[in-house]
Amino acid sequence: MTTIELNTIQSGDVSAVAEKEDGKPRTRGKDNGPATLPHLEHLVHIARKVQRPMLLRLLLESAHGQALPAAQALTDAAKGSLPIPSRNVLFALVAEMEMEVQARLERAAERIALLADEYGAMAVTELMDAGNPDDAAVLAAPSDKYSRALYLYLEQEFSSSGATEDRFDHAERRQQMLRHFQSEKYSSHYLGPKGAQPSLGDAAVESLKQRLAELFPQVKPEDILVEPFAHRESDAQDAPVLLFTLSAKFNGKHIHYPKIIDGEDTDVDDSSTVCVRYSWHSSKGELAVFSDDETVRPELAKAFRDVLLGGDGNIHAMPMREFDLMGFCTPAILARFKKDRIDGIESIDIKQILIANPEVRQTNLKNRLIARRVENPLLIKRDRFEDRNIYEVAGQAYPLVDLTNYVIKQVKLTFRIARTAHRKAHDVTVQITTPNGFNDAKLTKADSELVFAQLMKLDCARQY
Repeated sequence: MTTIELNTIQSGDVSAVAEKEDGKPRTRGKDNGPATLPHLEHLVHIARKVQRPMLLRLLLESAHGQALPAAQALTDAAKGSLPIPSRNVLFALVAEMEMEVQARLERAAERIALLADEYGAMAVTELMDAGNPDDAAVLAAPSDKYSRALYLYLEQEFSSSGATEDRFDHAERRQQMLRHFQSEKYSSHYLGPKGAQPSLGDAAVESLKQRLAELFPQVKPEDILVEPFAHRESDAQDAPVLLFTLSAKFNGKHIHYPKIIDGEDTDVDDSSTVCVRYSWHSSKGELAVFSDDETVRPELAKAFRDVLLGGDGNIHAMPMREFDLMGFCTPAILARFKKDRIDGIESIDIKQILIANPEVRQTNLKNRLIARRVENPLLIKRDRFEDRNIYEVAGQAYPLVDLTNYVIKQVKLTFRIARTAHRKAHDVTVQITTPNGFNDAKLTKADSELVFAQLMKLDCARQY
């Protein structure tokens, strides 16, 4: 067996310095999306990903209400994803559209991007029929999970044939079902200075890259891609920022996999992209930090606070959003789901509860008696066809009649979100882990805020 090493996404390949612009070196591999459409993060994201750009053009025309010949010239002849010059022209076309059209595009793109995770991609593929000529055309190469999700969205929302199949909604429901029984990564939420406006000039970008490189020593600062997006109070360039998001991507994760190369079984060593994501709500003074490595999140939060918000001091003095799940120890919480339900929430259902019984155990280690805390967690979960509530399942299937003697470590809830002007009624599943875990990265911004408001009403969450 042969072993080879790959690490192709390096500064020499993706971010190599090209020609100069205004006397400054300009890097290849970056489009103008964040600069042209700083408030349309998800639209920029899917525009980079779709391998069938004609579908992207159909989305723009459907939302805009008229044909876009300039976009058609760019997209319909493209093979695979749009090249950077074409994307830049497309972004400029979108920037000229009315704000309501842009908002409509961003809402659509947000749902499409969320459906492109591993569970959503699986759900979309399950619903597509290779025997259907239209489906088969989208499934044929070049194809990708974003194009397939976009195809289902267009078919449902802007069908010219009058098709009534709501396959996109069905895929979202199937995605939630697949996610019910998985333990998911979550974001960490910190409190910062309310009203602070982030500052991200060239010097701040370089400083942030340096701070990230210190946390990930295997990464060079010049190999880190930083992209900011900002939602402002108005269209004015100097209007206060309401929501600021920033992603930092770099090759920081080692992967190893077998592959047949030239007829030989080969071990491949490579590096994949790591994404650090920040979200800053100025009016709330709330900083959400996401990375797969939970242990480094406090330092990631500190880097953002120090560089972009002008803060300093120990990050552990920065309070975090907290969750208290002890209310889930008894079935009384079910009555509160009805009594304390807020506008916009139609129902709440408990899918699973993770409990533990912490105790201190004495053990002998190298002829020395030491005390260790052990928890032995137990997951109580309902089958999707189960008509008993979670407490009936706990009492009859396990049996655990009384959960008050246990610590509730995690709950997974399904919320039925009421119909709005922009979206049908739908379900969202959230996982809450004590003391600070909330997987809102899988929700739209509107759904995340609504769910958290409901958790506060139930006294499960504390805002600062």
